[in-house]
Amino acid sequence: MKRAYGQALIELTLLISVLGMLLLWAIPEFYERLQQRYAGQQILAMHMQQAPLRDYAGIEQWDIQDYEDKFELQIGDGYKLESNLSDSYAFAAGMRPLWRLLDWQSGFSLPLKTLYSASLQYVSEESEPLPWLSYLRLSDGWAPKHLHELIGRPQALTTSHYLQQIGFNHVQSLVSILPFAREFAPSQLRLGFVDIDVVPNGSVCMDAGEFC
Repeated sequence: MKRAYGQALIELTLLISVLGMLLLWAIPEFYERLQQRYAGQQILAMHMQQAPLRDYAGIEQWDIQDYEDKFELQIGDGYKLESNLSDSYAFAAGMRPLWRLLDWQSGFSLPLKTLYSASLQYVSEESEPLPWLSYLRLSDGWAPKHLHELIGRPQALTTSHYLQQIGFNHVQSLVSILPFAREFAPSQLRLGFVDIDVVPNGSVCMDAGEFC
């Protein structure tokens, strides 16, 4: 009985020693992997944030080396940053036939090629590039960037706007001469008019009072 008890202690001591050695090796390796993944996520997040702005301004995109040098984010050797802009997603495929019908209209610009993709790939000489991390982002939410887009987009979908463009206001001026048709005057019936100030001035909060 004593011999079996002593053997169990020896086996337990060996097991604890082996587990301790494994932990001493695994914890630094695990920590290094976490740091590497954190650096990769930061690089991809910054790249996806500035890629649309760089394309809009015609500036060359940063490479992975630029991010590592500028922000001191190290992910190791053998990694490559790939970036792409496409319209290969389900919503764009569904809306493309409709948008083709509206392409001829002026002031109507809702782009579909807005899906940015960025990935970090591990490149080795023995095999094909292996994907490691990847991000996707829609760069354009179709929010108007300028005042003319805020007015032009709804006007492009309004038929009366094109009547105004061909000079229908002159016909209105002639018709409004009649006493019973004064409401058809151009100042009264404004074809294709888009009011961007839809909130009355009296309802706009002018100070930081209690009810603002």
